[in-house]
Amino acid sequence: MNLMKFAVPAVACVASALMIGCGGGEVRVQETTPRAQVVVAAQPAPVATVVEQEGPPAPVEVKVAPPPEQVEVVPVAPSAEFIWIKGHWRWNGATWIWINGHYAKRRVGWHWVPPHYEARAGIWIFIGGHWAR
Repeated sequence: MNLMKFAVPAVACVASALMIGCGGGEVRVQETTPRAQVVVAAQPAPVATVVEQEGPPAPVEVKVAPPPEQVEVVPVAPSAEFIWIKGHWRWNGATWIWINGHYAKRRVGWHWVPPHYEARAGIWIFIGGHWAR
């Protein structure tokens, strides 16, 4: 009888802890605006595991203005060898998706040109971020 008194709360506690631990992974939020569908992927801001492009990429023409920038909390840099590359909206051909900011290793003799948008005659031109000399 005394064993049951403690076993049931213990099992409930373990089950709760397991359920809380299973909540990881990507969080996707969709909201609809009058201009475009927006998809936000919330992820931690890691050190870049991909190599950012050297030299300017080909511009992309988009007929829908990008949403306002997201507010990001910039974590402490891993070391002075890293720079923060802020998050930005990127057009995927159908909708704007948010790309989280991250740290990237500095390149000697290069500087980071952040991605940006230019409005030209009712069309938005997306110019991706890249390293330049």
